[in-house]
Amino acid sequence: MSDPSNDDAASASEEDTDAPDAPPTAEEQKEIDDEVRRGRVELLAAVLLGLAGALTAFSAYKAALTDGDALAGYTESTKATSDANSFYDDYAQTYFADKQLFVQYNLAAIEDPETATGIRELYFGPELEEATKVWEDIPTTDDSPLTPFDTDAYVVESFEDYEAASDEADAKFEEGATADAAGDEFELANVYFAVALFMAGVAALFRRHPVRYFALGLSILGIIPGVISMLNGQSALG
Repeated sequence: MSDPSNDDAASASEEDTDAPDAPPTAEEQKEIDDEVRRGRVELLAAVLLGLAGALTAFSAYKAALTDGDALAGYTESTKATSDANSFYDDYAQTYFADKQLFVQYNLAAIEDPETATGIRELYFGPELEEATKVWEDIPTTDDSPLTPFDTDAYVVESFEDYEAASDEADAKFEEGATADAAGDEFELANVYFAVALFMAGVAALFRRHPVRYFALGLSILGIIPGVISMLNGQSALG
Protein backbone atom coordinates (compact mmCIF):
# COMPACT_ATOMS: atom_id res chain seq x y z
CA MET A 1 0.00 0.00 0.00
CA SER A 2 1.59 3.32 -1.08
CA ASP A 3 2.31 6.22 1.19
CA PRO A 4 0.09 9.24 0.35
CA SER A 5 2.87 11.61 1.33
CA ASN A 6 5.29 10.06 -1.20
CA ASP A 7 2.66 10.32 -3.91
CA ASP A 8 2.16 14.01 -3.14
CA ALA A 9 5.91 14.66 -3.29
CA ALA A 10 6.24 12.87 -6.65
CA SER A 11 3.31 14.80 -8.05
CA ALA A 12 4.81 18.09 -6.90
CA SER A 13 8.14 17.12 -8.47
CA GLU A 14 6.48 16.36 -11.80
CA GLU A 15 4.67 19.71 -11.68
CA ASP A 16 7.99 21.51 -11.09
CA THR A 17 9.60 19.70 -14.02
CA ASP A 18 6.76 20.52 -16.39
CA ALA A 19 6.65 24.19 -15.37
CA PRO A 20 8.17 26.63 -17.92
CA ASP A 21 11.65 28.13 -17.23
CA ALA A 22 11.60 31.50 -15.58
CA PRO A 23 12.67 34.40 -17.83
CA PRO A 24 16.25 35.61 -17.28
CA THR A 25 16.76 38.52 -15.03
CA ALA A 26 17.95 41.87 -16.35
CA GLU A 27 21.49 41.11 -15.21
CA GLU A 28 21.45 37.70 -16.88
CA GLN A 29 20.05 39.18 -20.10
CA LYS A 30 22.80 41.78 -20.11
CA GLU A 31 25.43 39.06 -19.78
CA ILE A 32 23.84 37.12 -22.65
CA ASP A 33 23.79 40.21 -24.86
CA ASP A 34 27.40 40.96 -23.98
CA GLU A 35 28.38 37.43 -24.88
CA VAL A 36 26.59 37.68 -28.25
CA ARG A 37 28.25 40.98 -29.01
CA ARG A 38 31.63 39.62 -27.99
CA GLY A 39 31.13 36.69 -30.36
CA ARG A 40 30.30 39.06 -33.20
CA VAL A 41 33.33 41.19 -32.46
CA GLU A 42 35.60 38.16 -32.33
CA LEU A 43 34.17 36.82 -35.60
CA LEU A 44 34.62 40.15 -37.38
CA ALA A 45 38.10 40.53 -35.90
CA ALA A 46 39.02 37.05 -37.15
CA VAL A 47 37.77 37.91 -40.64
CA LEU A 48 39.73 41.17 -40.66
CA LEU A 49 42.85 39.44 -39.34
CA GLY A 50 42.65 36.82 -42.07
CA LEU A 51 42.00 39.38 -44.80
CA ALA A 52 44.73 41.77 -43.65
CA GLY A 53 47.16 38.89 -43.21
CA ALA A 54 46.54 37.58 -46.73
CA LEU A 55 46.86 41.06 -48.21
CA THR A 56 50.06 41.66 -46.27
CA ALA A 57 51.60 38.44 -47.57
CA PHE A 58 50.66 39.25 -51.16
CA SER A 59 51.86 42.84 -50.89
CA ALA A 60 55.16 41.73 -49.36
CA TYR A 61 55.61 39.24 -52.19
CA LYS A 62 54.98 41.92 -54.81
CA ALA A 63 57.31 44.33 -53.00
CA ALA A 64 60.08 41.74 -53.06
CA LEU A 65 59.55 41.12 -56.78
CA THR A 66 59.56 44.79 -57.68
CA ASP A 67 62.62 45.48 -55.55
CA GLY A 68 64.43 42.74 -57.46
CA ASP A 69 63.26 44.19 -60.77
CA ALA A 70 64.40 47.65 -59.70
CA LEU A 71 67.85 46.36 -58.77
CA ALA A 72 68.10 44.45 -62.06
CA GLY A 73 67.05 47.55 -64.03
CA TYR A 74 69.58 49.78 -62.31
CA THR A 75 72.32 47.18 -62.75
CA GLU A 76 71.61 46.74 -66.46
CA SER A 77 71.45 50.52 -66.85
CA THR A 78 74.88 50.86 -65.26
CA LYS A 79 76.30 48.19 -67.56
CA ALA A 80 74.76 49.81 -70.64
CA THR A 81 76.13 53.19 -69.55
CA SER A 82 79.58 51.68 -69.22
CA ASP A 83 79.27 50.19 -72.73
CA ALA A 84 78.07 53.55 -74.07
CA ASN A 85 81.07 55.30 -72.56
CA SER A 86 83.39 52.74 -74.11
CA PHE A 87 81.77 53.15 -77.54
CA TYR A 88 81.97 56.92 -77.24
CA ASP A 89 85.68 56.74 -76.41
CA ASP A 90 86.22 54.65 -79.53
CA TYR A 91 84.24 57.14 -81.59
CA ALA A 92 86.12 60.12 -80.16
CA GLN A 93 89.49 58.52 -80.94
CA THR A 94 88.41 57.73 -84.49
CA TYR A 95 86.93 61.17 -85.00
CA PHE A 96 89.97 63.13 -83.83
CA ALA A 97 92.37 60.82 -85.68
CA ASP A 98 90.38 61.27 -88.91
CA LYS A 99 90.27 65.01 -88.39
CA GLN A 100 94.04 65.26 -88.00
CA LEU A 101 94.52 62.98 -90.99
CA PHE A 102 92.22 65.13 -93.12
CA VAL A 103 94.16 68.26 -92.17
CA GLN A 104 97.41 66.60 -93.26
CA TYR A 105 95.72 65.45 -96.46
CA ASN A 106 94.55 69.00 -97.25
CA LEU A 107 98.00 70.47 -96.59
CA ALA A 108 99.64 67.81 -98.73
CA ALA A 109 97.10 68.39 -101.52
CA ILE A 110 98.32 71.99 -101.76
CA GLU A 111 102.06 71.22 -101.68
CA ASP A 112 102.30 67.71 -103.15
CA PRO A 113 99.17 66.14 -104.70
CA GLU A 114 100.87 62.77 -105.07
CA THR A 115 101.62 62.63 -101.36
CA ALA A 116 98.02 63.61 -100.66
CA THR A 117 96.81 60.78 -102.88
CA GLY A 118 99.05 58.34 -101.03
CA ILE A 119 97.75 59.51 -97.66
CA ARG A 120 94.22 59.08 -98.86
CA GLU A 121 94.77 55.61 -100.28
CA LEU A 122 96.81 54.31 -97.36
CA TYR A 123 95.31 55.92 -94.28
CA PHE A 124 91.75 57.00 -94.97
CA GLY A 125 89.26 54.74 -93.25
CA PRO A 126 86.00 53.74 -94.95
CA GLU A 127 84.01 56.34 -92.98
CA LEU A 128 86.34 59.20 -93.88
CA GLU A 129 86.69 58.08 -97.50
CA GLU A 130 82.93 57.88 -98.00
CA ALA A 131 82.34 61.25 -96.37
CA THR A 132 85.15 62.86 -98.44
CA LYS A 133 83.63 61.59 -101.69
CA VAL A 134 80.24 63.01 -100.77
CA TRP A 135 81.81 66.30 -99.65
CA GLU A 136 83.76 66.69 -102.87
CA ASP A 137 80.57 66.25 -104.92
CA ILE A 138 78.71 68.98 -103.06
CA PRO A 139 78.69 72.30 -104.99
CA THR A 140 80.63 75.05 -103.24
CA THR A 141 78.25 77.66 -101.83
CA ASP A 142 78.04 79.80 -98.73
CA ASP A 143 75.98 77.08 -97.04
CA SER A 144 78.05 74.09 -98.16
CA PRO A 145 79.80 72.08 -95.39
CA LEU A 146 83.39 73.09 -94.70
CA THR A 147 84.69 69.56 -94.14
CA PRO A 148 83.50 65.99 -94.67
CA PHE A 149 82.83 65.84 -90.93
CA ASP A 150 80.03 68.36 -91.36
CA THR A 151 78.12 66.07 -93.72
CA ASP A 152 75.66 63.34 -92.85
CA ALA A 153 77.84 60.89 -94.73
CA TYR A 154 80.45 60.80 -91.96
CA VAL A 155 79.11 58.08 -89.70
CA VAL A 156 81.34 56.10 -87.36
CA GLU A 157 79.97 52.70 -86.36
CA SER A 158 81.08 53.10 -82.76
CA PHE A 159 78.99 56.27 -82.50
CA GLU A 160 75.89 54.35 -83.58
CA ASP A 161 76.77 51.73 -80.97
CA TYR A 162 77.13 54.52 -78.42
CA GLU A 163 73.68 55.89 -79.23
CA ALA A 164 72.13 52.41 -79.03
CA ALA A 165 73.82 51.66 -75.70
CA SER A 166 72.86 55.09 -74.36
CA ASP A 167 69.22 54.54 -75.31
CA GLU A 168 69.31 51.11 -73.68
CA ALA A 169 70.78 52.60 -70.50
CA ASP A 170 68.00 55.18 -70.35
CA ALA A 171 65.34 52.52 -70.95
CA LYS A 172 66.73 50.17 -68.29
CA PHE A 173 67.01 53.00 -65.80
CA GLU A 174 63.40 53.94 -66.47
CA GLU A 175 62.35 50.32 -65.94
CA GLY A 176 64.26 50.23 -62.66
CA ALA A 177 62.76 53.53 -61.51
CA THR A 178 59.26 52.31 -62.38
CA ALA A 179 59.76 49.07 -60.46
CA ASP A 180 61.24 51.01 -57.55
CA ALA A 181 58.22 53.32 -57.41
CA ALA A 182 55.86 50.34 -57.56
CA GLY A 183 57.81 48.65 -54.76
CA ASP A 184 57.39 51.77 -52.61
CA GLU A 185 53.62 51.55 -53.09
CA PHE A 186 53.55 47.88 -52.06
CA GLU A 187 55.67 48.62 -49.00
CA LEU A 188 53.36 51.49 -48.06
CA ALA A 189 50.46 49.05 -48.35
CA ASN A 190 52.24 46.78 -45.86
CA VAL A 191 52.31 49.65 -43.36
CA TYR A 192 48.55 50.14 -43.67
CA PHE A 193 47.92 46.40 -43.38
CA ALA A 194 50.10 46.23 -40.28
CA VAL A 195 47.93 48.89 -38.65
CA ALA A 196 44.82 46.96 -39.69
CA LEU A 197 46.21 43.75 -38.20
CA PHE A 198 47.05 45.46 -34.93
CA MET A 199 43.66 47.13 -34.53
CA ALA A 200 41.78 43.92 -35.41
CA GLY A 201 43.92 41.99 -32.95
CA VAL A 202 43.29 44.29 -30.00
CA ALA A 203 39.59 44.92 -30.72
CA ALA A 204 38.43 41.91 -28.69
CA LEU A 205 40.57 42.89 -25.71
CA PHE A 206 38.54 45.96 -24.83
CA ARG A 207 35.59 45.60 -22.45
CA ARG A 208 33.45 48.43 -23.78
CA HIS A 209 31.65 47.64 -27.02
CA PRO A 210 31.94 51.13 -28.54
CA VAL A 211 35.71 50.91 -28.14
CA ARG A 212 35.72 47.48 -29.76
CA TYR A 213 33.74 48.71 -32.75
CA PHE A 214 35.97 51.76 -33.01
CA ALA A 215 39.05 49.52 -33.17
CA LEU A 216 37.41 47.36 -35.85
CA GLY A 217 36.51 50.49 -37.78
CA LEU A 218 40.13 51.62 -37.68
CA SER A 219 41.15 48.18 -38.92
CA ILE A 220 38.81 48.49 -41.90
CA LEU A 221 40.04 52.02 -42.57
CA GLY A 222 43.60 50.65 -42.58
CA ILE A 223 42.77 48.01 -45.17
CA ILE A 224 41.16 50.44 -47.63
CA PRO A 225 44.21 52.72 -48.27
CA GLY A 226 46.39 49.61 -48.27
CA VAL A 227 44.38 48.15 -51.13
CA ILE A 228 44.56 51.50 -52.93
CA SER A 229 48.36 51.55 -52.57
CA MET A 230 48.53 48.01 -53.95
CA LEU A 231 46.44 49.03 -56.94
CA ASN A 232 48.66 52.04 -57.49
CA GLY A 233 51.73 49.83 -57.41
CA GLN A 234 50.23 47.38 -59.87
CA SER A 235 49.16 50.26 -62.11
CA ALA A 236 52.71 51.65 -62.07
CA LEU A 237 53.98 48.33 -63.40
CA GLY A 238 51.56 48.60 -66.32
